[in-house]
Amino acid sequence: MKREAVCPVFGKCGGCLMQDTDYSAQLQIKKNAILGDFHLKGIEIDPAVKIFCKDEYFYRNRMDFPFSFNGPGQRQKGRFDKIVNFEKCYIANPGVNAVFDEVSSWFNEKKAELDVFDVVKRTGTLRYATIRSAFFSKESSVTFIFNADSDRIEGQKELVARFAEKAAVKNVLIGNVKYNTDQSTDGNAAVIKGSDILYEDLGPRRLYFHSQGFFQSNSAVLLDIIYFIREKLSVRPSTLVDLYGGVGTLGISLMDASDGVYVVDNSRLNSICGRKNIEANGASNVMVFEADAEKSRDLGLEFDPESSVFILDPPRNGIHRKVLNYIKNVKPGKLLYVSCNPLKQAQDIAALLEDYTLADFAAFDMFPQTNHVETVAELVKKLP
Repeated sequence: MKREAVCPVFGKCGGCLMQDTDYSAQLQIKKNAILGDFHLKGIEIDPAVKIFCKDEYFYRNRMDFPFSFNGPGQRQKGRFDKIVNFEKCYIANPGVNAVFDEVSSWFNEKKAELDVFDVVKRTGTLRYATIRSAFFSKESSVTFIFNADSDRIEGQKELVARFAEKAAVKNVLIGNVKYNTDQSTDGNAAVIKGSDILYEDLGPRRLYFHSQGFFQSNSAVLLDIIYFIREKLSVRPSTLVDLYGGVGTLGISLMDASDGVYVVDNSRLNSICGRKNIEANGASNVMVFEADAEKSRDLGLEFDPESSVFILDPPRNGIHRKVLNYIKNVKPGKLLYVSCNPLKQAQDIAALLEDYTLADFAAFDMFPQTNHVETVAELVKKLP
């Protein structure tokens, strides 16, 4: 069950928790945790629950590396004020590591000129290198996050501009955040080189996403989720309603399995990319709405509940109470609930079991070497 961790800073770095545990044991630990979470909410899951997985290392397409006076790294386990430095990250994909290597080399070369943010004193300029590299398309970016309250921004911008001129990374941006926040993205980030929009190729679909917005962190396992959901649409729905839909990743990937698709997301950046994805994929049967999911009843969505399917992929805090009420009132024929928080998912499902049956369930190891896991539940409306 125990093994030697491959990363030399495992145990110090807060990025991984389970590298010293055999991968098969990691999967069993996650299965047991899911079973326990659902049992707490009065729902029994089959102990033989399916768990889909891909590579256990080098999978993440986004990493946020805070800077210390020794360069970019990850926070020390249990400490916000200490950074662990390393040569490569064993859960970041090769593209992310390639950009990380460029940023680290630049830091070492320009160290005397760089004004690194001190998280204790809350002074300085350079805070994060937020790196993204799409697993299949190889599109990559780095966003240098600055302290917006620094008086040395202009000089640091010039150093980043010189980095951008020489670096192989295609897209370079600078973002600014307040000194008293710990954000690693900026929706108004300035493009220094390239573009602020990247794309990933998922099967036949090309999906654009914003460098400062949300996109699933493990593209290979994301494909497994898409295939699993597609199997649940063998009876063609008249409408897919994709709530918390992001850039339309699920809705547009599955657009051929339904007559019509509505994608609802409250992010401006996601909605911009969602409309771009409609155009890029010839998705004439898809509509994107920039709105909170809890306001879905006010959007004028037209669909036949009995023959429609709702896809739900909420953040960690689960489905909003108003969305649960909307579902209970509308009663679509099927729900496909994607979650990164099985305990909250179990709570939400328990609230829906008066009208729905839990027909199938699977887990997806989106985050190997950590205690996090993605799950998908299929709920079918009970017959009258």
